[in-house]
Amino acid sequence: MQRHELTPAQKWERLTLADNFIFCKVLEDNPEVCRHLIEILLNIKIDRIEKPAAEKSLKTDFISRGIRLDVYVKDGNGRSFDIEIQTTRSTSLAKRARYYQGLMDVDNVQHGSGYDVLNESYVVFLCMGDAFGKGFPVYTFRYRADEDKDFLMDDGTVNVFFNAKKYDTMKSEELRAFFKYLCGKEPSSGFTDRLSALVERVKTNAQWRHRFMTWEQEMAIQSNEKAKEIAKELAKDMAKDIAQDIAKNMAQDMAKDLARNMVKDTAQSIANDIANQKVIETAQKMLKENIGTPEQISMVTNIPLEKVLELQKEIK
Repeated sequence: MQRHELTPAQKWERLTLADNFIFCKVLEDNPEVCRHLIEILLNIKIDRIEKPAAEKSLKTDFISRGIRLDVYVKDGNGRSFDIEIQTTRSTSLAKRARYYQGLMDVDNVQHGSGYDVLNESYVVFLCMGDAFGKGFPVYTFRYRADEDKDFLMDDGTVNVFFNAKKYDTMKSEELRAFFKYLCGKEPSSGFTDRLSALVERVKTNAQWRHRFMTWEQEMAIQSNEKAKEIAKELAKDMAKDIAQDIAKNMAQDMAKDLARNMVKDTAQSIANDIANQKVIETAQKMLKENIGTPEQISMVTNIPLEKVLELQKEIK
């Protein structure tokens, strides 16, 4: 383990509401807190809600791609809400929202007899950064006609993306207080005081502490395996001989990015270790076979020219 990495126990002590594990547990165990949060986020009134389901799995059939919603809940009027905590950068949030809406509809209509049973459904992403780069504190999307921007399709679907870092410019004081707390600041309202107390209650629960650390260990194992699989596949069809060595290094870098999104960024250390082992061998082989000048080899392998010249002297 590298020195900068935290153990699962250390990670547990540093968890906040912005962590998926804590976020889901707090809202699942406290329906009234979940209800009030939805009211704050969407500026709507909810009389009552069903018990929230954390890590709710939805799937249409045996072979389709399933999803796992962070917090999924319905209110007394049949409206559906999915609240997602998004701490990492992602370029596919819009497509994810589209897919989530579709599976939420399937989940609702399968108990009815027609499309008329579909009620309003909301997918809400609480992002720690700007999902679309326009600088807005919140993005709200509904279907509109291209011919008349004021004409809503009124199909009942709403997708909302919050930019937590812009908490100072949000419309209501409750929104500002919530996202300020989500960003790691001290609680500054009655609601965030309550959230803070609930976070601490979860963290003192030995059962949940053990479950989190077991999950962290499993994620680390999956990350290692996933990085190796991706690197192997990426390098398989790339150039051979000397170029193959370079291709393997490129594959490690690509695996590093892909594996970070799929599991955790543990793949980064694996990719770096393998790349460091290969890069000197690559330069040596190119020098022995007179493939390129030292300057070209330095450029291809990213080894300083001085080091390449040293390797050249050793070979001669």
